[in-house]
Order: sequence, then C-alpha cells, then structure tokens
Amino acid sequence: MTNLSRLFSGVAVAAMTLLTPGLAAAQSASWWYEALTPEQQRLLDDTLVAGFNASHPGSTLALEYRGNAIENQQRLALMSGGGPDIINSNGPATALPMAKAGQLLKLDEYAAKYGWNERLIPMFLELGKVDGVLYSIPKNYEAMGLFYNADLFAQKGWTAPKTVAEMETLADTMLAEGMTPFVAGNAGFRPANEQFFTVALNQLVGPTAIHEALAGKRAWTDPVFVDAMTKFKAWYDKGYYGKDYFSTSTIDAFAGMVTGKTGMAPQGTWAFSWVKDYFDPAGAKAAFTSIPVADGVPYPLFPIGIGSTLSINAHSPSPDTAAQVIDYVFSGDFYGAIVPQWQGEWNVPLADLSKVTLKGEVTPLYQEATTMIADALASGNYGYTTWTFWPPKSEQYIISGVEELWLGTATPEKFLAGLQELFAAELAEGSVPPLP
Repeated sequence: MTNLSRLFSGVAVAAMTLLTPGLAAAQSASWWYEALTPEQQRLLDDTLVAGFNASHPGSTLALEYRGNAIENQQRLALMSGGGPDIINSNGPATALPMAKAGQLLKLDEYAAKYGWNERLIPMFLELGKVDGVLYSIPKNYEAMGLFYNADLFAQKGWTAPKTVAEMETLADTMLAEGMTPFVAGNAGFRPANEQFFTVALNQLVGPTAIHEALAGKRAWTDPVFVDAMTKFKAWYDKGYYGKDYFSTSTIDAFAGMVTGKTGMAPQGTWAFSWVKDYFDPAGAKAAFTSIPVADGVPYPLFPIGIGSTLSINAHSPSPDTAAQVIDYVFSGDFYGAIVPQWQGEWNVPLADLSKVTLKGEVTPLYQEATTMIADALASGNYGYTTWTFWPPKSEQYIISGVEELWLGTATPEKFLAGLQELFAAELAEGSVPPLP
C-alpha cells in the first residue's frame, strides 16, 4: 500500500468512527443497556464497568443506559451500520436474524482464544450458533419454576403442588378464600403473556412433544396441544390469572404474595431479585420449586431459557476490546462480585463454579434453587421457553395470540393453526434457533 493510500485509509477509518453513531473509539467498547433502577445502575457501574476498567489497563468499557426502547434503537442502528460494539439481544431467537443479516461478528476465534468452549456450559454455547458458527453467547440463563409464600402455606396447611391436579385443587381453594391463585399481569410488559404460555405448555404437554414440534416432527395443531390450550384458557376463565391481568404488573402481583393477595408465582429465576425487594423487608419467607406437571410429564421440570445474549457488532472498530469485555463477564471475579448483590439476573453459564469465590452472602433459597435446576439440567428434566427456542415471528404471534385466546376472539384450534402456519414458514427458512 502506498503512503497516499495509507493516508486516505486512515482518514476513512477516522471519519467512520466520528460519523457512525454509537461506535466507540479504538480501545474502548460501548454497550447499550436496558432500563434499570438507580441502584442496579450503580451495581453495574461498580462491578462491571469499574471491575473491567481496573483489570484491563488501556481498555475501557462505556455502559450507556438506553431505557425500554433499547431493542428498537439498537435494531435501527445496526441496519445503518452503527450501534454499540457489544450487542445485547433478548436471546438466540433475536440474535439469529442479526447474524444472518451480517450484523454480528463470528466469535469462534475469540472462543478458542479465551477458552469459552471449556469455561461455559456446552449446551448453552451451542444455542448461539448459526450453521455451526458461533455468533452469540448467553449472558445469563434462567429457569421457570414456582415461587410461593412458605409462611402462608404453613399457616394454611398447604403443600406445594407437584401435579397439575394438585395445583388446580389448591387454586380453587385460593379462589374460594378471595385470593388470586397465580401471580400474573402484563401491564407495562406485554411479553409476560408468553411466560404463562411457556409454563402452561410445558407442564401440560411435556418437553418431548414440544421438542418434536420445534424440530418440525409434530404439528402445533396436534390434539395434545389443542387440549393444552383449551386447559390454558379454562384457567384464565376461572380467574387463576386474576381479574385485572391487563392492568396489573407481574411485579406488583408478586409483591401481593407477601400479604396473601396472590397465591403462587409461576415465574423465572429473575424473580429472586423480587424476593429481596418484597419478602425480605417484610420478614416473610419465600420458597421455590418445580412447576407442577400433568400425568406422564417428568418431575421436577424447569423450562430453561436465555435471558439475553452477547455478541459483537460486525462493524465495531474495536472488536478485540469488546471480546475482552465479554470474557470478563464470564470470569469468576465478576461472577463472585455481582451474584451476591443481584441474585437471579446474572446466572452466567459457567461450567464450574467450584473455584469461584463469592464476595458476599447468597441466600440459602437461591443456593437451593440453583442446585435443583442444575440437577434437573444434568438429568435432562428441562423444558423450553418461547423467547429462547421459538423463531422471532412465532414468538411475537404467541405474545399477541394469548390475549386473543383468553378473550375468546380465537379458539384453541384457530390460535394453533395460525402458529403452525407461521412456524412452518420460519422452519423452512432456517429461522428456528438450535435445539439441545
């Protein structure tokens, strides 16, 4: 290359860095983050940002809190060749189309360099591959289970249900006592719909039939799914999800378990932070166990999911720094610092936690839950969450379709026929995320 060529090349790179919105300067990695409380922002600033910057001289992490509109902002920025260096998506189903559009960098070389293939749980690493190439890595993994007020259950003489039949009997008892059986509500967060769909589908049908459908070997219109959705609607009609589902937030409903307003919460492990916020200050005792299951479905059962994934922007001017940040997220130092302070959110999929030193106390309940989930994963007793294993259009269809099903504008057959048509098209185009 001539000196003149080098000059123009350098000018072009500098101009791109200055003019392309969202791209960070060299040796600095930018990361756009979702809406957080001031306390949560402080935690990340103190543990993630300060921890990375202190341990990586010459490299810096710039964390920018973008609010609830981050997904749309990031999508538009990527389409124009901009965006942050580190791409935080809502899961493999969201990352997959970005990878296919050439917006994400291949991570295989970084995985080999930093030893991610050995450090992370293999099953979760596989979920980030497209055509055998690694594009995204789970920032955390989560599981759906059943939370309840242990003090209230003891006072009432109730036991946590293990079967759907036991759950229905208990729910009817709660209704008779003026309680809302399930912690539920989608006010401010419509995707909550798919969380309840996920739990109902897994507990009523079981992981085998779901896996077959996701692999294209069984239609979503199969009678087993029709029966499940019929039951799902019946629960809504009986009031299991509450009379004010559309004007209540799930978080507020969760807080209601402390006072006995709501009975039990089919929720993800992210709700451990709500235990800290609501149960602990009230001196109440929370408990956690598997979701109840129908006859023939394995117990215990925890539908697993990826809360979010990390990737590198294909147009990043500092991909090496971005990879350093991702590697730090998967370090024992960061895990030990963040988990005691933010239980349930940062379940980084490290394969071996035996050498991690926690810099603070972790509640016994959280330790019990992680052990239960790990044992279930090891024995294959896990289910599938929509935001991780369904393709993006099908997932969005479920979020809105649940409301049509519940409100009676679509029968179970019609709802599932629409899902089957959409899913079949996405399966044919290769948009279904990898299956474990």
